[in-house]
Amino acid sequence: MIGQTISHYKILEKLGEGGMGVVYKAQDTKLDRIVALKFLPHHLTANEAEQARFLQEAKAAATLNHPHVCTIYRIDEFEGQQFIEMEYVEGETLRHRIPVKKLNDALGYAVQIGEALQEAHARGIVHRDVKCENIMVNTKNQIKVMDFGLAKLKGSLKLTRTSSTVGTLAYMAPEQIQGGEVDARSDIFSYGIVVFEMVTGKTPFRGEHDAAMMYSIVNEEPDAISKYVPDVSPELERIVRRSLEKDPDDRYQSVADMVSEIRRIQKQSTRVSRPVNRMDVPASPMAQERPSAESGSVPAASSRAMKNYVVGGIGIAVVLASVIAYFAFFRTAGAIDSLAVLPFVNAGSDPQLEYLSDGITESIINSLTRIRSLRVIPRSTVFRFKGKDLDPQDVGNKLNVGAVLSGKIVKNGDDLDVQVDLIDVKNQSQLWGDHYTRKLASVLSLQEDIVNDVSRELKISLTGETKRDVNKQYTQNSGAYQLYLQGQYYWNKRNAVSLDRAVDYFDQAIALDSTYALAYVGLADCFIIQPQYAGISTKISIPKARAAAQKALALDPSLAEAYTALAFCDYTLWKYEDAEREFKEAIELNPKYPTTYHWYGILVARMGDYNHYLTLVRQAIDLDPYSPVIALNMGAAYFGLENNDEALRYFRKSVELDPSFAVGYAWIAATEARVKDDSDALPNFRKAVELSGRSSECLGYLGHYDGVKKRTGEAKLILTELQDRYQAGTAAAYSVARVYAGMGDKESALDWLEKDYRDQSTWITSLLTDHAWDSIRSEPRFVDLEQKVGLVK
Repeated sequence: MIGQTISHYKILEKLGEGGMGVVYKAQDTKLDRIVALKFLPHHLTANEAEQARFLQEAKAAATLNHPHVCTIYRIDEFEGQQFIEMEYVEGETLRHRIPVKKLNDALGYAVQIGEALQEAHARGIVHRDVKCENIMVNTKNQIKVMDFGLAKLKGSLKLTRTSSTVGTLAYMAPEQIQGGEVDARSDIFSYGIVVFEMVTGKTPFRGEHDAAMMYSIVNEEPDAISKYVPDVSPELERIVRRSLEKDPDDRYQSVADMVSEIRRIQKQSTRVSRPVNRMDVPASPMAQERPSAESGSVPAASSRAMKNYVVGGIGIAVVLASVIAYFAFFRTAGAIDSLAVLPFVNAGSDPQLEYLSDGITESIINSLTRIRSLRVIPRSTVFRFKGKDLDPQDVGNKLNVGAVLSGKIVKNGDDLDVQVDLIDVKNQSQLWGDHYTRKLASVLSLQEDIVNDVSRELKISLTGETKRDVNKQYTQNSGAYQLYLQGQYYWNKRNAVSLDRAVDYFDQAIALDSTYALAYVGLADCFIIQPQYAGISTKISIPKARAAAQKALALDPSLAEAYTALAFCDYTLWKYEDAEREFKEAIELNPKYPTTYHWYGILVARMGDYNHYLTLVRQAIDLDPYSPVIALNMGAAYFGLENNDEALRYFRKSVELDPSFAVGYAWIAATEARVKDDSDALPNFRKAVELSGRSSECLGYLGHYDGVKKRTGEAKLILTELQDRYQAGTAAAYSVARVYAGMGDKESALDWLEKDYRDQSTWITSLLTDHAWDSIRSEPRFVDLEQKVGLVK
């Protein structure tokens, strides 16, 4: 075909040939560019089913646009023969560079190959034939991975001894050889072999023929890199070995994780150590008196010289002791004192196990928080990274912590496999990693083992009371613990249906273990937020919450979470002094629990003390800087102090942290209404209603604003909806009163506020500070309500 013109392509030279076809260098005469044309063998396109499958995969691969992927331009046909037009890469295949001479070059290639695979996997494309022959190194020393989606066709594996077959077979994952399901983890296996081969020049599995090679891959342990490169980094050895696990569940579950670890080794290998300046450190006396190799002279020994050696040796010992003490001191002073536990990944992708990965994460966070010398990022912040493919190093820098703990969980029957990795953020290195296999029934001991191992690796000595607190197990019943984790999972979803499910799971946990204090706290927390998220009457939910919190404290008087829940209940029931005492008790027991400061701040705000409110919320936001609701309360404190600019800044931050945070938009709108016109406020009020699923709270805000702006028709429609929902038990009378106040109907507003008082609503405690009541604040009935609620004497 050399010299022929096919369609508008002039064939220039043959680049290569293999089992998947012949590749030619060609000139695209229309666009005047050099391209590569790959002609597929007739036997692969004769079958209609195979042809359709090939076209589907090739089209998918053509969607890839990545600097380390050889781009596919088009698929065409000439005289019944299909061909692919793709990017021409000037260079050579990676095969010609094996072994790669410099480790840093090999690591650089590995990162680029991994990034290409990561892009493909993100688009649902599995390469299925990752090998050195399918990887090009161009003239700029950059990687280009070829043949995405084209490699594996049914019936292509044959027990022959042709070089092309053996070359492909040497990179196949066990499940690929055995005819099992092939997915991204199969590419990871092949990728690991490529990395092994780049470093050693060998493959980790070998056989004299295909059958022997297949047996080795499926049944035998891979060779160690250190067998061929004795001084190899143990970390690189560990990474490659993990990628070559027989069971896909034991490998990296995403290529991004493997690339991240290789990148850290690459950074370490490029660090330059400053040479010791001979003027900085005295030379050893033995070195000073050493014979000169060039002159050949040898000084005579003498008793004086020997005495000098001894004295000098003592001096050196003193210097060394000082240096060791110096570094020991600063190593301790610079020890890691902050940690983020990223949400553990449910690597098995079974949605029924999300509660388990989330629950184990939260339990580890709660246990480590009890170490007073360690700052642990709270759940509400780290769970903002859930489901995102992020580099732990980047997350650690963003959260300003010294270390990041990440993990993956896979359930195999009754077994639970957990891979945990601890990253040193400052030094960009892995401190530690381990793999745990436990029966699901032993999940409690698993959590304890991880916490103890992490504490040890962080050089934290757990003794006495701290060790008891960290390893404290609130139940010995594994079934109850798993039910509790499911309750926590649904509680965090914050909607009416999920809260009902959470209550059910906590009840089931208590049925299995009636002494399970944390399960009672879970119940209390559900009942506390039901009025806001489910519209349940406070008169119904808060007494239940209070009883559950009291039960938890009766079982365990040291539970800060239980004191916080009880305090919020007492605040809602207008027992302000009791609530304040309980909030302070919770802080004493656990000064790192941000919810205590947050809820305590609400109490002092309702009393009109906005400066104290601001102080408490600052403490909460220091502990949990990524919490939308705490950012909202920070804005509310400034709103109360009439600092509108700072209020808007924090309200906007709350919706930046969570774009679906409905109440944040309502407070933005309220602040805009105070300083601007409704061209800014009204859209935000409406957005709050939409995002909240038309919650009574947000409807009340919008209806009040409509009333103030004389949109009487709109306000009346909202009134009707809220009144109907009040009768159904899913809205508070307080919201109805708010709309009447906006419309200027003072008597109706007061009537509905009195209903809210009789309902013992959470909202009624806002009377003193809520600007919705400015128009009726001097009314005798309003003053009487304030006194009844105990807000004024």
